Amino acid sequence: KLDIKPKTGSDCPIICAGCGEQVCDRFFLLAAGRVWHSICLRCSQCHCELQTHPSLFWRDGNIYCQQDYSRYK
Repeated sequence: KLDIKPKTGSDCPIICAGCGEQVCDRFFLLAAGRVWHSICLRCSQCHCELQTHPSLFWRDGNIYCQQDYSRYK
């Protein structure tokens, strides 16, 4: 499940799981229990951006698009 969350002023520094940098954007993505910049949320195989996909898949610490998840299952 992919959630878009608003960042409030009281939040502690939030670190992106993709790049390791602080998330300073007003909104961030929450996927697989971790926070991401929208551009950093990518398939670990084909590197397509996942923020516009209707679903994403997580396995063994990696995030996949549907096509690559099906291929590597």
